[in-house]
Amino acid sequence: MYRYIERRLFKKEETDDLVQNVFISFYKAIEKFDEKRPIKPYLFQIVQNELKMYYRSRKPTIQLNEEIYLEDGRLQDIINNDDYLSHLNQGEKNIFEYIRKGYSYEEIAQLIKKPVNTIKSIVRRGRLKIKLACTSKK
Repeated sequence: MYRYIERRLFKKEETDDLVQNVFISFYKAIEKFDEKRPIKPYLFQIVQNELKMYYRSRKPTIQLNEEIYLEDGRLQDIINNDDYLSHLNQGEKNIFEYIRKGYSYEEIAQLIKKPVNTIKSIVRRGRLKIKLACTSKK
C-alpha cells in the first residue's frame, strides 16, 4: 500500500501523511468493516478515496464572488447602464431587468420557471460578459 501511494505522489512526506490518513480513516470506520471479508480491498478503497481528496485539495481553484469589481467601481452601477446590457442575450437581459426592479433570485426563478441555481449561473455569466465589455473598451 505504501509503494502504491508513493508511486502516485513522489514525495516521501506526503506519502507518509496519506498513509497515516488511510489508517485514521480505517480506524474511524472500523465498526462498519465486515470481518468476514478481506481487509486489503477495503484498505485500497480508502487509499483511492484519500488520493482523490489529496488531488482535489491540490488543484488550483478560482474563487467566483457574487460581486465582480472593476478598477473604477462596482459592476452593479454599470448594470444600470443600458449600453452594457446590449452585450447580453435576451434571456440574460430579462433577468437583469428583474434584478434592477429589486426581485430576488428566488422570485425571478418562479417568474421564469427555472431553478434558482440556473438564475445564479446566468447572472454570473452576464456579469462576466459585462465586465469583459467594460475592460475591452478601456
